[in-house]
Amino acid sequence: MAKIVLIILLIILVATFCTLNRQEISLHYFFGWHTAFFPLFLLILASLITGMVVGFSVGWIGRWNLRTEARHLGKQLKALKEEIENLTPKEEGSAPPPQTPEVNKPPFSLG
Repeated sequence: MAKIVLIILLIILVATFCTLNRQEISLHYFFGWHTAFFPLFLLILASLITGMVVGFSVGWIGRWNLRTEARHLGKQLKALKEEIENLTPKEEGSAPPPQTPEVNKPPFSLG
């Protein structure tokens, strides 16, 4: 329900933004090139969407690199654990060392 309310609120904000920025503009480039007239909000929304796509792409590449490194480190950890198991001697049938009985100690005295 909250998701629907947020989507409706976003649609209202975008619609209001578009109605407030209806000025016609034309972009001028180098060598005398220029675009046809179009509303200002189209330029702003296109810039926003482009920025979001670029930001998502950069973030995705970063996450991809971290996952690759995590897989590599996981394989390295598994290999090191196997190496430790192979190098440690296996003592079969040995019992734990016997516990020494506690000697009765006198209670704490002041002298």
